[in-house]
Amino acid sequence: MKNIEFLVEKLIKSEELENKIKIICSFNNVKCTFKQGRILTLKNTNVSFIEPHKVEIKIKNISIIVIYYNKDNLFLYNRTLPIDTKKLDNIIKDIKNKIS
Repeated sequence: MKNIEFLVEKLIKSEELENKIKIICSFNNVKCTFKQGRILTLKNTNVSFIEPHKVEIKIKNISIIVIYYNKDNLFLYNRTLPIDTKKLDNIIKDIKNKIS
């Protein structure tokens, strides 16, 4: 039985997008945590997997997960809910208003 080997590379981050998200969180007084995305390639094959960057935004006891591949592809929870930074700001404000 052969061992499967992976080549792991960091997915290129969008510092501009991350800074916008940090500013939105700061203005809304919520915490955000970023996780680096990766590209996993099976060695000796043409198969690869992209693990997107993740941002966890905590609003009291509620967590929002935002994923992104690059500055143009931002999603809420999964790839079926595309959003932009303005929409993210509105979502955070709506949640804060509902739990206040």
